[in-house]
Amino acid sequence: MTKILTWLTRKNSLRTKAKISPPERVYALRNQLEDFRWSKKQAVVYFHWSLADFDEADYFEMLEMMSAKDKKDRIVDPGKMFEQYQQKQQEKGR
Repeated sequence: MTKILTWLTRKNSLRTKAKISPPERVYALRNQLEDFRWSKKQAVVYFHWSLADFDEADYFEMLEMMSAKDKKDRIVDPGKMFEQYQQKQQEKGR
């Protein structure tokens, strides 16, 4: 008797990310650790935080704070940007 495999009877395997070799994984983890240490250094040097302040800080909130953009660097509404472009083109044409 032949058993027919369907999506219900098939053994589901977890889909994982592409396999990387152990040396590549070690390299990636070392880079992540170095990035973390660099952000700690930035906080201590530029924010004048103590090491205890950094260790007690909320990590994800701190990352959001560090990635905040200045008002001039934020994304602009495309409609407003197009209107400004048209105004500048009209001023040039005068």
